[in-house]
Amino acid sequence: MIELVGFVVAGGLAAWLLRRKVKHRADNAAQGNVIKVPCILRHPSLEGRWLRGRMVIGPTTMAWEARTRAGAAVSLPAGLRQVGLRSPSLREAMKVNGRSTIVECTSSEGVVLIVVMPNELKHVLTALKRG
Repeated sequence: MIELVGFVVAGGLAAWLLRRKVKHRADNAAQGNVIKVPCILRHPSLEGRWLRGRMVIGPTTMAWEARTRAGAAVSLPAGLRQVGLRSPSLREAMKVNGRSTIVECTSSEGVVLIVVMPNELKHVLTALKRG
């Protein structure tokens, strides 16, 4: 019983911290500051590998910041433009969060997929429309 109470308290604390971080990021974006949105990128140059990282989004900039060595050599291609939104397929949901949204983009290098959680989707879509 004590373990159950501990898990509930830990889960509540984690949810509170996550909501606070998302709200802080939204407030910074509204003020025009540079924000870092956690996401997963599928770049055409890496033959279908999913890369974890962050989209660095500012009033005039959008860049990729990798969290792995494989993604360190990757940058966002020129002419990145959104063409669609969809949920992950069952196969994709094994590698990415099934509750996330996939933003399909075209670019000069080919199709680029950006996986982002629904509460951060607005930031990425706004940056893609500007760029």
